[in-house]
Formats: sequence, structure tokens, C-alpha cells
Amino acid sequence: MLLLKFLTNRFKSIGSKIKKDKEVSFTKSTVFLAFTELLMVALGILLALYIDRWNTTQNHKNQFEATLRLVQADLINDIQSSDNVIANFNARDSLRHDVMLEKLNREYYENGISYWQKIIVFYTTFNVKSDGYNLLLDMKEEVPKNYLTVYKKIKKLYRRIPIIDEYNKNFKKIIWDIKDELSYTDWYWIDSYHGKMSDKQIDFLMNDFYYKSLVQKVVNASALLNGVAITHRTEAIDLYNEINDLLGKVEEVPESMTYILTDSLVKKYVGKYKLIEGDSSQWFPQFYSDSLILEIGIKDSCLYLIQDNEYTRKLYYFNRQYQNFNFPIKKHHIFISKLGFFEFYKNGKLKVGAAGPYSIWKKQ
Repeated sequence: MLLLKFLTNRFKSIGSKIKKDKEVSFTKSTVFLAFTELLMVALGILLALYIDRWNTTQNHKNQFEATLRLVQADLINDIQSSDNVIANFNARDSLRHDVMLEKLNREYYENGISYWQKIIVFYTTFNVKSDGYNLLLDMKEEVPKNYLTVYKKIKKLYRRIPIIDEYNKNFKKIIWDIKDELSYTDWYWIDSYHGKMSDKQIDFLMNDFYYKSLVQKVVNASALLNGVAITHRTEAIDLYNEINDLLGKVEEVPESMTYILTDSLVKKYVGKYKLIEGDSSQWFPQFYSDSLILEIGIKDSCLYLIQDNEYTRKLYYFNRQYQNFNFPIKKHHIFISKLGFFEFYKNGKLKVGAAGPYSIWKKQ
């Protein structure tokens, strides 16, 4: 408004001066004043449109930023859900190893086992929230230029939701099919009612080959869900921190949304490891180690898998939001990547769980 008033007064002043100095005719003065007023109206409209457009853009930007904060809240939920999926798989896979190698004796079962130790009678679900993502999709026509890159990454992250849903559904179906099948045995419901394992059930768990096949079938389903949970988790952590870099930190970042430990601690794990247990022809040892030597390095307070002198894979510290006694995980420092998990033991050994059986490496 001040600009319009200034322009009005200025043009009137010019008009008055021209009229006085050159004795402009009444007709010419009228035309000039009319043209001046028309020009001012046009300028005013353009200015008003510019201000309105600026306000609309600013409001849209503020709304987009608020939606990104909602996405961050969803990512925190996803990380929490992935905690149990990953911990559950590690616990179940360790039990599968003991079952296949027949390390569990009769006394182990007679003393009673917890629910999760039964391996084949429960499933976990990876719950991914997408409320913020759905709101972003409604704003796809006008994504602020500065946020276009992170918008594309968010779309890529949530593009795997149908896969997650399918793996959840598959895992659940396998467990319920097994329960339906076991319910026809003469011990399943009776043992459950009495809260004690009968000799028939123990014989089934120890000696029946079919039980081992069921264990492997369940672990395979669990592995599929674990793999997609790890991939989603690592990308979610990166996205959460990238949004913070764009918008600034409004609160303390949850411990689970990082991938580092203190330098003094992670430096203990830096070095070269030699394969001491596992099949060297398996996928991980074969393609990610040179002469069965695995090298772990550190960069920017982060552990990396080094291959051909390059920092090829970032290892994300598995920092759980909360512990669930149903899905325990060993009290060693565990790092994860899209390759699988890296579990560092205090005695200098490293357990790598990737595709196929895990392998054990010894620090040199």
C-alpha cells in the first residue's frame, strides 16, 4: 500500500509539473492522468498478485515442512517395529542352528522352554506407518525445489510397502498352517493345557525330521521379513537425519536414529579378520573378502566394510529403542547393513550373518 501511494503521488506530481511548465491542454492532461491511473492500477494488481503468490508459496512450504516432521515421526515408529523383527530373527536363527546340529538334549526340553524358543509357533509383524508419506503424495504437484531430492527418497522408501505387506502375510500364513497341522497331534492341545511337555512332544522336537523341515521353513519366512526390515531401517535412519539437516533439529535425536558409537569403542573393531568357521564358497565370504580376509574401517565415526581399499558398506549400530524379553538378542555390539548383521564379540571374533549360513571371523 505504501508503494502504491508513493507511485500515485509521484505520477500526480509529474503531471502537475508538465501542466504548469508547458501549459498542456485540458484534453491532453486528462488523457495523461487517465493513462497514469490505469498504469497504477495495473501495477497494483501485479503487486497484489505477487504478494498473494508469495504468501501461497510460503504457506505451502511451511505445510510441506510440517509434513516432513510427520514423516520423521513415522520413521521413528518404523525403527521401533524393526527392532523386534531383527532381534526375533537373530534369536530364531540361533535356535535353528542348535536344532539342525542337534545340540538341544532332552533335559533342555524337560526343563521347559519359553514361547519364542518353540520357533515354529509364533510370527512377528513389521508395521510401517505411512501417514506422513500419504500427506506428501497429496502435495506432489508443488514440491518446493529445495526438498525435491528428499521427496524422491521418501517415495522410494515407501515404495516397498507392498513387499512388506506380502512378507507379513506369508509369515503369518505359514505359522497358522503349522498350528492347524499340529493341532491334530495327540499332544499339542493336551500339553498346552497342562503347561508341560510330554514325551511324545519331546520326541517330535528331538527326533522327527519333519520338525527340522518346519523350523527351516519358518526361518526362511522370518529371513525374508528380516531382510526387508534391515533395508528399510538403514534407509529410514539416513532419511531422518537428512530431514534434520534440511529443517534443523527441533529436539534431541532418538538414540535409535543413529548408526554410530563413540570413537573409542568402535576403534576396537577396526582391523582385519580372517575366516575361521563357515563355508568360503558362500555368498558373503566369496564376494566380500580377499583371500578370506575381511577388513573393517572407520570414517566419520562410522564403521565400514572395506573392499578394494574402498569404504563400500556402512555398518549401522543396532541401537534398540526398547528390549522385549520375547525376542532377546545377545549382549554384543551388533551392526547391520543391507548385507546382514555384524556381531562383534569381546574375544575378537566377528559373526557375520548374510545370505546362507553365518560365518565366524577372527581379528588378526
